[in-house]
Amino acid sequence: MPTSLDPARPGTVAVTASRPRRALIALGLTAALTGGVLVAQTQQAPHASAATAKPSTTYSVSRHSVAKKPGATKARYTVTASKNGSRIAGSATLIMNGKRQYSARLVHGKFTFTPGLWRYRVGTNTVRVVVHPARAALADKSTKTVRVTATKPLTARQKLVKVAKAQVGDRYAYGASGPSSFDCSGLTSYVYKKAVGKSLPRSSSAQKAAGKVVSRKNARPGDIIWTPGHVSIYVGNGQQVEAARPGVGVVKRHIWQDSPRFIRI
Repeated sequence: MPTSLDPARPGTVAVTASRPRRALIALGLTAALTGGVLVAQTQQAPHASAATAKPSTTYSVSRHSVAKKPGATKARYTVTASKNGSRIAGSATLIMNGKRQYSARLVHGKFTFTPGLWRYRVGTNTVRVVVHPARAALADKSTKTVRVTATKPLTARQKLVKVAKAQVGDRYAYGASGPSSFDCSGLTSYVYKKAVGKSLPRSSSAQKAAGKVVSRKNARPGDIIWTPGHVSIYVGNGQQVEAARPGVGVVKRHIWQDSPRFIRI
């Protein structure tokens, strides 16, 4: 207890009692994203008895790839926020590729977003959800990010090329039309039926008459390449997929035929 001389009363000592300082409580908010769950902690001075708040957010996506085409299945993004097993109030925001798309109130601590397919861009999409608890004391916000790939539907010609290439390695068998062995016209018939649902005549000569002749310069992937007694599928860049002959089977290789005709079906 500090002392001092009392100027009003010489020779005496005044005793001064200092007021007790109030305990200062430092509150800090730290957040750590661990396994997709943001944990908020309240720091208190020693001997504080208040329980530490630890709200958590879970975030799930139903699909990591979507097709941008009519009737395709959409991805669903579900967020759930809780504390000690009990759902908390608040709101959630969905952000796609850095652009805010939707905001909604949590219903019993949960909400599901189902963005339209047109909101995706072809390729990889970064989809983020941000949760804002109603009580700021719980946490500032929690966030998690997933990546979803969006694909553009294949054109008819891309489908023809894809199906044709998928048969490379199958064996050659005279009169066979798939699915694991082919002759030349059996392969072209199979490719058109499977890829675009179109039925072609079975013989190579009949397939020549099934479409119109185009120049090599104007040929497009998916066109049929015809030479007397043989047909194949043009796949672009001067290459074809053909059921060649016994012992060789279905192969992809450069056009070797002299003066081939390209048939647009």
